[in-house]
Amino acid sequence: MKSKGFNAHNKYMILKYALKENNVSRTCELFGISRTTFYNWQRAYEKHGMIGLEIKEPQKPQMPNKVSKAIEQEILAYVGRYPADGPKRIYYELRAEGIDIGETGIYNVLRRNNLTRKDQRVQYSKNKASHVKTNRKDNKEILGLFNKQEVYPGYLVIQRIDFMGTFDGIGKIYQYSIYDTASKWVAVKLYNKKQDIDIWSYFERKLGYLLKLFNINIKNLATDRKKEFLPYFVKDNEYKEVIEELRINHIFIPPEDNVILEDMMSLNKFLVTEFYNKIPLNNELDSFVKVEHALNKFIREYNFYSVIPSGYNADKTPVEVVLERASQNNVDLDTLPLWIMALINYSRRGGKGE
Repeated sequence: MKSKGFNAHNKYMILKYALKENNVSRTCELFGISRTTFYNWQRAYEKHGMIGLEIKEPQKPQMPNKVSKAIEQEILAYVGRYPADGPKRIYYELRAEGIDIGETGIYNVLRRNNLTRKDQRVQYSKNKASHVKTNRKDNKEILGLFNKQEVYPGYLVIQRIDFMGTFDGIGKIYQYSIYDTASKWVAVKLYNKKQDIDIWSYFERKLGYLLKLFNINIKNLATDRKKEFLPYFVKDNEYKEVIEELRINHIFIPPEDNVILEDMMSLNKFLVTEFYNKIPLNNELDSFVKVEHALNKFIREYNFYSVIPSGYNADKTPVEVVLERASQNNVDLDTLPLWIMALINYSRRGGKGE
């Protein structure tokens, strides 16, 4: 049964079922609808009740490449800041800002303003230099979201992608990492091909499981807005669905925002020094799979055995901070999976490794 065949009562029962099961993805799969459709229904019901779920009259189709004046100004402002970027790069950057427009629409704006060539955009940028500052977002506004005395796991989580280098016999290594600023807990996923990078699938599978296990919610998620890897965060609508389902406040952070990204940059330096620089010295690490397995073990030991040197959670390990939060959220630690309890007990005895 297609989504357009559901009446208001059907939609209400599906919303009710998802609430009962506490699993939107499974509900959507069961009833053959997309999560985007589900959340449209949910918003309509929250705003208007059952009336909001009534089947609406077909709306007059809009021209897909017609661009509003407001969006056109956003495109021109971006060109003023980054004249070297063409339609594809502008498309990804605007998606990160929540602006929904296709490459064709962007190209039409550039053509209408005689900005299709790089030299034209460079000259435009020079002419508009005096206006660039007023068009930029004030980073203080971004920092204001996080400059609070909040120290619990999940309050601020940072994610980023890094190219770690090319290694003999192994190839290129791209690292996607997730870092909780309160507990210092980290998760990583390696890729050896750019086209294989699938951020939100891993995020939903790995983080979704752990968040449910420890009854922890992510309040703020900051994504390092590195231009090279931005497309992997916004290449489809999946990220919006994941963020909305988990009710996360998501924001992109410019790489120059060192105040927010400082801890994660330090973590990356630590990984380079203590792990990646030692790969050529270890003859056993002769394949990508072996490197990935070794890094997973390294990260597990970091989370369970490394001691936080300073701050509110000083002298605790990342896992201890997470478990404290889980306990505060009424999680019975005795019900955790055996593999987690085994590692916890082993770490408490001062053990190390497998």
